[in-house]
Amino acid sequence: MYLLRIALRNLFRRKGRTFLIAGILTLAVFLFLWLESFMIGFMDVSFGNIIDFETPHIEVGREGFLEDAQKGRELPLAETFTPGEELVEEIEAREGFVALTPILEFSADFIAGRHQFPVRVRSIDPQSFGDVFRNQEYLISGEFVETGDPGIVIGRELGRFFNLEVGDFYTLRFQDSGGSFNTMQGEVRGIVNVPHPEMNLGTVFVARDQAQAALGLEEGKISQIMVRMGNRDIGRKEAQNLSGLLGNGDLTVRSYREGAEILVHLETWGFIETYFILALFLLVGAIGIISVVVLAAIERVKEIGMMKAMGLKESEIVRIFILEAGGIGAVGGLMGCLLGGITVFLMKAYGINMEAFFDLSEFGVPMVGRIYGAWNPISFFLIFVFVILLSMVASLIPSYWAARKDPVVAIRDR
Repeated sequence: MYLLRIALRNLFRRKGRTFLIAGILTLAVFLFLWLESFMIGFMDVSFGNIIDFETPHIEVGREGFLEDAQKGRELPLAETFTPGEELVEEIEAREGFVALTPILEFSADFIAGRHQFPVRVRSIDPQSFGDVFRNQEYLISGEFVETGDPGIVIGRELGRFFNLEVGDFYTLRFQDSGGSFNTMQGEVRGIVNVPHPEMNLGTVFVARDQAQAALGLEEGKISQIMVRMGNRDIGRKEAQNLSGLLGNGDLTVRSYREGAEILVHLETWGFIETYFILALFLLVGAIGIISVVVLAAIERVKEIGMMKAMGLKESEIVRIFILEAGGIGAVGGLMGCLLGGITVFLMKAYGINMEAFFDLSEFGVPMVGRIYGAWNPISFFLIFVFVILLSMVASLIPSYWAARKDPVVAIRDR
């Protein structure tokens, strides 16, 4: 306690210097907590939109089809398959299973008036589709497709591109299973506006029974089985388990992360940048700590000599300087956590409207609207402890340099 009292007294001898270095550490902690909260919220929204509107927790299909779909190529009808009862039962037996729906996807040209646009046609089973995806919840006009209905549902951006409304006519032109060109025609039954820009522009929904007949496929043929699980962690684990059970068969299993490579890379680089910025500020803070200890040792040469003359050991003098540095780290860490906590609270309550800054859809990011922050209490604790430890470690060498001064020379201040 005696050494701690000395350290606390010395800590505030040069308040300006102390709070300058503490301010650098405060900024480092604040930026880290803010950026981490932003990244967690950003990835939660983005992956949530992938799962809710494009690819759920687990996707089962032929490897060739899934690869072409991921890379934006023409979707091959030759890669369709008929799911067996054993496969369906195996999927339903997975831990955390919620629902599954069969999907038949193919590429087509959407034609209205004199214009055309390449789209992905998602042929669905209306009875089970809503149990896996949330597109129906974002219907802004009209109604969703039903079995036996030749109508389609389009995204708002596609509707704006062609200036279409519910009741307007459309044409889909595509190659059928025999390689011949064919068309589907009918009315626009509904328009959706989901928080996934690519789905609003490039995807059309149609009843599967109508698509199968036009494509010339056998009844029951599909391109994917889409599976919703209880949560993301269960989805990733069960995707691996299911992949192991299927072995080297004709079908491939992948999780939502494997179908969203851009997001996975963005997540990795985002957190790398966050820790890089933290490291830069902490480096500056560590240099500041070293400078503070060196300057304190130079200013208190006589005091160090007196302490050694009074019987204090070198190790005890080192501890005093280390405790002072730890105090600076504690002040900076505490202030940073306080500011970070306030910022995360405001982000979680009000969010950040990303559309006010730039259009994320240009970068292939599946989200629009606001990003809300996320709490990570462990990060608050870890960064606080880390800043204190860093400050104490940074002070070790200059502390030993100060403690080894000869007491007689120090007292005479030569």
